[in-house]
Amino acid sequence: MQVILVLIALVVAAFAGHLAGGGANVAPALALGAAFVSILLAFLSPKSGLTVLVFAMLLSPEINLAGLSGTSRDIVLRYDDIILIVLFLSWFAKTAILKDKPLVFRSPVQNPILLYTMVCVLSTAFAVLGGKVRWEVSIFYVLKYVEYFLLYFMTFNIIESKDDVRRYLKYGAIVAAIVTVYAVWYYLNAGAGARATTPFEVPLGKPDESEPASLGGYYILVFGLIFGVISEMPVRSFAWSFAAMVAMMPAFVFTLSRSSYIGLAFSAAAAVLLSKKRKLFLTGVFLAGMAALVMTPFLAERAKERVEITYSGVYATNTFQTPFGEIRLEESAAMRVRAWQRSVFYWLPKNILIGNGVTGTGLVDAQLPLVIGETGVIGFLLWIWMIYVCFKVAWRLYRGSQEPFVRAISIGYIIGLIGLLFQSTGVNTFIIVRIMEPFWFLTAVVMKMAQMEELVAKSS
Repeated sequence: MQVILVLIALVVAAFAGHLAGGGANVAPALALGAAFVSILLAFLSPKSGLTVLVFAMLLSPEINLAGLSGTSRDIVLRYDDIILIVLFLSWFAKTAILKDKPLVFRSPVQNPILLYTMVCVLSTAFAVLGGKVRWEVSIFYVLKYVEYFLLYFMTFNIIESKDDVRRYLKYGAIVAAIVTVYAVWYYLNAGAGARATTPFEVPLGKPDESEPASLGGYYILVFGLIFGVISEMPVRSFAWSFAAMVAMMPAFVFTLSRSSYIGLAFSAAAAVLLSKKRKLFLTGVFLAGMAALVMTPFLAERAKERVEITYSGVYATNTFQTPFGEIRLEESAAMRVRAWQRSVFYWLPKNILIGNGVTGTGLVDAQLPLVIGETGVIGFLLWIWMIYVCFKVAWRLYRGSQEPFVRAISIGYIIGLIGLLFQSTGVNTFIIVRIMEPFWFLTAVVMKMAQMEELVAKSS
């Protein structure tokens, strides 16, 4: 029965994606999917509902509500937004009614999450009252931030065993395969100037509207887990993982996302430096990957061109003075530099403690300037604390566990997080749906396994 429910929900999601790809109105399909999940999945089988979410994270269509916003930051509604919120509320109601699990539970990262959320809400409320942001716009983004944390709490509570973790990661591997096939297909069929992107994000013929950094960040997470498997798991497992990475690499390169390239480079470096096993093999993987890229003209030509236009050629018309001399950048890269400058020297002085509210700084294509501008010094410190706790728990789990599977996931999570942090220097990584939903799902997995290992240690 559970399998049938999941398959029906996935069919609804696929149908909505098909409509979205053709530019059709997907609201009826969204409403149908939400009603189905709330009535059937959430009450009958929360684990099946979470399975649907694993597929919906990357395979959901989007409804762009930009016409309602009138701002530089579009309002986007997705199929999984509705599924997640309805599923969470239904799961919460079921727990309250049946009392089979505690409504309040502790997890290692809950305090910084709750405090950071409070600052986001408080700073945005003050900005709305002061007339600095429009409530009907900012509320969508505040709810989006909250939604990621709801996913974390719900996943942490629903997962009960390492077998659950293995099953969800297998579903995630299927999703990664689907995403890779779609990304390559889109790149080859979307026309001149196309860049690989995630499913149902933009229709064919409109490559300029795609968000390839979303796909790049997603792959950084996936490759992080693969690095972990290569480092810790038996030969058979890491051979399959290595083959998967090779198959996914063209799609990653086709994103032409410079920040994603930087993130993957630092992920690979972290894999070599932090892993306890197979350092030489990991180094060889990195060098072989670089050699394969250089020796494959179809991949190397566009990637090289994309990187070079950043600082040379006719597009590099913006000049900046640095301690090392003058540098020239093309407009996209220059916008990132200006974002850092405006965040520190313009937005932060306006409200140094709690910032200017969510959406109060407009569109900022870099994570830390966005956090500083929106939530001030207090929000910035809480955000750093939140990331630090994620690192700390995962590293402690990696160092303390004797089980290869647990060690692979924990070090893979750390490697992926390092890559995302470096990608976020040029991308607002930690607010992008297709990156953050998998990230907070994995965070819940790591935190839950840390709790399991602690319980095992106490009982032994």
